[in-house]
Amino acid sequence: MSMRISTMQIYNGGTAGIQKLQSDLYSAQNQVSTGRRIVTPKDDPIGAAQALMVTQAGAVNELYLKNLGTADSKLSALDSTLQGINDELVGIYEKSIAAGNGAYSDSDRKAIAAELTERLDSLISLANTQDGNGRYVFAGFQSTTKPFSGSPVVYAGDDGQQKLQVTASQYVTTNLSGNDVFMNVVDANGVSTGQSMFQSVQDMITFLNTPGGSAGSPAYTTALSNISASIDNVLRNQATVGARQSSLESMTNTAEDRVVQYAQQLSDIEDLDYAKAITEISQKKLQLDATQATFAKTAQLSLFDYI
Repeated sequence: MSMRISTMQIYNGGTAGIQKLQSDLYSAQNQVSTGRRIVTPKDDPIGAAQALMVTQAGAVNELYLKNLGTADSKLSALDSTLQGINDELVGIYEKSIAAGNGAYSDSDRKAIAAELTERLDSLISLANTQDGNGRYVFAGFQSTTKPFSGSPVVYAGDDGQQKLQVTASQYVTTNLSGNDVFMNVVDANGVSTGQSMFQSVQDMITFLNTPGGSAGSPAYTTALSNISASIDNVLRNQATVGARQSSLESMTNTAEDRVVQYAQQLSDIEDLDYAKAITEISQKKLQLDATQATFAKTAQLSLFDYI
């Protein structure tokens, strides 16, 4: 038994076929104009899902890169401040050595004491250094509170560690505790002096302001030794900052390499093969032209043509 096909069926079928070919041709032309094989998820659902995963991973990596840059900036500023502190301490130590000259009079030593007093004020100012946001860098978590003040100098901060996440599993500490740098001074052998950097300098000033002081006195040798220990303590903290910066450099290089890798992965998934795409467009256009021509002739058929 033969199947009867109505004129409406022929028309609807032909129209649907032409519309499908036109849609396919438009999609192919859109791919060429954008340079992307996947313009919408329907072009390649699996590829689109992969591209989304790569894009999200790249976005997270960009955030880590931003944190790495912020951490490096904070540590660089911290290292610069530590260098300023070290320079002041070295100047204080050199002046203190000079003051041990037996030919110096009481007035000579008082003149040096006056200079050391100025340098002590500079040390305290450096200890109260603020970052670009007005937060005290040596105050731990109490960064809105001025950490060092008073006579003798006391510490109002804490030992809180400010950290930034720089990889999926790694954090970097971007600060140093004021206790570690200024208050709990440890010499090159790891032995605590039992007093702050500020007190060591103040002890030297007190000695120099005392008439008849001698370089052989215990007060002088102890103060000088403690100032030397303060220098060692600052250098050790600088080494800690340097180690963190070195680690950051390595992680930054890795993150920058990932930027290139993610871009390449996304390109492999989404980028268009132009030669193949242009060939497909030519084929689809040829199919469309042929279908349209065939449909036009079929639509004109009538039983009266055969009577």
